[in-house]
Formats: sequence, C-alpha cells, structure tokens
Amino acid sequence: MKLLLGSIISVSIRYVYTRNNTAYYQRKIPLDVQPLYDGSKAIKLNLDTNNPSEIARKVDALNKQYEATWEAMRGGNIITPHSVKDAAKKLLKDYGLNPLPARNPSLSQELFMDLVIEPKRQSHAAGDEDTYRNTSPSEYLSAAEAEALRLINVEVKLPLSEAIEIYLGAHPKANDKDFVSYSRRAWKKLTDLLGEDKPFEQVTRADANAFIAKVIEGSKTTTAKRLTNSIKAVFNTVISERELNKPNPFLKLRIAGLGEDAKERSPFTVSELRTLAEACKAKDDDMRWLLALQLDLGCRIAEVAGLKLQDIHLNADIPYISIKPYTVRSLKTAGSKRDVPLVGVALWAAHRIVDNATKNQVYAFPRYTDDKSCKSIGASAALNGWIKGVGLTQTTHSFRHSMRDRLRNVNAPKDIQDAVGGWGKQDIGDKYGQGYYLQTLKGWLDKVVLD
Repeated sequence: MKLLLGSIISVSIRYVYTRNNTAYYQRKIPLDVQPLYDGSKAIKLNLDTNNPSEIARKVDALNKQYEATWEAMRGGNIITPHSVKDAAKKLLKDYGLNPLPARNPSLSQELFMDLVIEPKRQSHAAGDEDTYRNTSPSEYLSAAEAEALRLINVEVKLPLSEAIEIYLGAHPKANDKDFVSYSRRAWKKLTDLLGEDKPFEQVTRADANAFIAKVIEGSKTTTAKRLTNSIKAVFNTVISERELNKPNPFLKLRIAGLGEDAKERSPFTVSELRTLAEACKAKDDDMRWLLALQLDLGCRIAEVAGLKLQDIHLNADIPYISIKPYTVRSLKTAGSKRDVPLVGVALWAAHRIVDNATKNQVYAFPRYTDDKSCKSIGASAALNGWIKGVGLTQTTHSFRHSMRDRLRNVNAPKDIQDAVGGWGKQDIGDKYGQGYYLQTLKGWLDKVVLD
C-alpha cells in the first residue's frame, strides 16, 4: 500500500490494503505453521485508522508479534495462536494478575515487571539508553511474555475467533459433531470476510449486509439464510454471556429474493419407491436396511442412522420404532420425538437389523453411529450415490416429501401426517391414547404401503 506523506512524498507499507476508505492488515501465514491455525491461511484485521504514521506503527508491531509467535512454533514449542494467550494468562495468574479490565494490585504489577520484564529488557539493551527506551518488547520477550505485558496494559477486545468458542461451549449440542462442524463453517465464512482478530464488539450492520452480499455471490438465498441464522445465534449467545450493550447486527436481516432461486425437491413416485424397495431387498445389507426404514417411515436420515436397537420394538402388538434424542444424535424439533408403526419394507428392514445384530451391539447402524458421534452426513452421501446408481435423481430427503404426498393422497388428516413425519407439535398421542395412537397411525400407513 502506498501512503501519501504531505503533497509530494509517498511510502509503501507491506501487508496493508484499503477498502471503503478503511485500512486493513493482511499477511499470509507461513506454510510450515498453517496447520496450527485450524485451516486459516492468512491473518486479516481492521487497523481502525487512516493515519499513515499510525498505520506504520501498528503494522510494525503486528509484524513483530506474529513473527515472534511463528518463531516460537518453529522452535519446537507446542503452541498455537490461542495457546500463546492461554500461556500469557497463566503467567499473569502466577503473579496474581488478570487481563484488563480487571483491577490489579500495584505490588503484583511491580513484581511482574521487576522479575519478568525488566531483566530481559536490560539484558537486551546492554547499557544502551536508546535501545532500552525504544525497542519493542516483542524483540526481547517470548511470545507469551509479550502477550502477558499487553494484556495488563491494553484492554483487549473479544476477537471473533474466540466468540465461536464461547457459543459452542455453552450450547446443548456441543457434542453433536455435525452441528459443531456446521457452526464453525458458517463462522469461518464470516471471519474470512472480516478477519478472525476483528473485535466482536466492532461488527456492524454494514458488516452483516456485506456478509449476505458475499455469500449470495456463490450460494442460494436459502443457504445464505441458514448461514446467517447460525451466525445470529452466536451473536445472541455471546452478547448475553458477556453482558454486552450491543445490538445483534444479524437480527432481522433482509435477503432480497429469499427462496426464489430454490429448486423444488421432487418426491419419489410410487413406481420409483417400488424400484428402490426391490433393490434394497436384493442388496440386503445394513445400508439398504437404513434406506428401507426411511422409505416406508418418512424419517429424516439422522433419525434412522442414530437409532438404538432398543428403539426397535418388534414384539409389541403393533411393531414400531421410537425416535428419541440422544447425546450423539439430537432431533430437529421437540415434535420430532415420536413412535411410528413399522409397515411394508420398513418392517422387513427392522427384522433384518435385529436378526443380524451382534452380541452387545447398542446401535442399529454401528457403521454410522457410536457413543461419540452419528455420521448421518456420511450416510446421506453414500445412499444418495447409490440411489443415483439405481438411475434416480432424488435424494434420501425426498422420502419425507413422498410420505407427505402418500398420506395426503389417501386423505389422511394433517395431524396424522404430522405424527408420522414428526412435523409440528407432537400431541396426537394425548388425543388418541398411546395404544390407539399406534393403531390409528398403522391404519393410515397400511393404506400407503407398497404392494
């Protein structure tokens, strides 16, 4: 970037560019330390000034800070950008200190300066007064020591990179790998645009609108809506947890043409469902059992992939499965918790699952689910590929649309449709009584079962 000093002289400063009259620092992370940055390839942050001399001063300090951190990483120290700050906080704690805005005892600060900072400063200066007074602390302190000194002298704003950790740490789905992965991907799209070191408090409505514009460049409007909903949730949580006096910049964002570019999902025809049912029985393995359950139950793939064997009730008067939340596989809504009678090819699949279960097996599909995670995305990808190989273009999610259509075509009441698919409120059991509830649902499902 070229900066004008006066009306004649201009100087160039590396790692700086301007956009919308704002100066930004951007520097590529060296390849050998990139693996420690969780996928980030560059550092980008707002310098919050247009003053040339101030920009030069900030860039110099930032270069020294990051170069010291990278050198420490290369020296065999097992550190990451986050662990530098953690180490700095631990060092301060050893001297009874806390980062600003905490009020620290003067004696503790003096001890820290006298025992940690001052000896290294004097050793580096070697008696030279000018070096003693003007050398940046990053030149004679370790990365953690320099960060500790900064934390007790400069009130650090919460960076975006830490905000997502606060959100996930307090979330009920913190153990749901799919949820955590999606939340991080959505947040990374924001930090790629604004910089992961941008203070959380400084994110504005203009930033939110810029994010929408950026996402829509390569994605559908409904995708942009889902991403912003995820980001909005992070802001809601952090604002509440940190008691910040800040409006949520992602609240009630308007997305022009929302939904108009969406492609309607095509349901399976009855003929296509028969083709898949026959193919499942011919293949007769765990993946096809999973798909067969979806086919005649209309369940979401995660609901089936995360079933436990104990959720399959074949010895009941009316065989059924129980769909309930677990730590490794939550449900989309409260109404998703339900019992659904087993009919048709789903009943066949349930028998195959139980008959082939091994001793001490817990989950119906151990290929995809264990006590640590439910890999429903992997199941979806594998089965969608197989469906395509059969010659069909729909996805497993189309089973839900098909079940809605199948029930609608036999004039099933809406509350029956909702009870089967887990749509809306789950109060039909109270309406009919549990035994009659299953009998009633089975009566309607028998009307749509494949010949």
